[in-house]
Amino acid sequence: MDILDALRLATSADLYRLHLTVARLLDDPKRIIEIRRHLNLGLVVSYIADDIHATQRQGQIVELKTTQAVLVDSATHHRLTLPYAALVIDGLPRRPDETPPPAPPAARRDDFRPGDTVSFTDQHLQEHVGTIVRINQKTASIQCDPNQGHWRVSFGLLRKIVDI
Repeated sequence: MDILDALRLATSADLYRLHLTVARLLDDPKRIIEIRRHLNLGLVVSYIADDIHATQRQGQIVELKTTQAVLVDSATHHRLTLPYAALVIDGLPRRPDETPPPAPPAARRDDFRPGDTVSFTDQHLQEHVGTIVRINQKTASIQCDPNQGHWRVSFGLLRKIVDI
């Protein structure tokens, strides 16, 4: 017995329970975010139309909403609003629930000593390299340029530079 035969024999209550479960899975924010990461305006994607027997069609994305994408069908030039689950994106992982590998632990106070060469990125995304002058309770004072003052930087933002 295949899945369609089992669904035909199921009671209405069982089908409704299945409908609620599938709707909850499709509305999962993790799934939506994973799909949206691979989309951008102007991208041509395949999509599944409302007609079950129709093959996949293609359309160009013209707008991205919170839970839906607006696209223009390539053949008919009609504007469609579809949920992200209806889009077929090549290269999308099969399981959106997979968590990325954990980030390496942040640097701690014990990892640094005065005189160590370190680097960090400031609030303007500029990379700085300097020497630790002083270790405080939560920050380190870094001298990057002898003509300028010191930077006070949290240990978690510092990267140790190893001279080989």
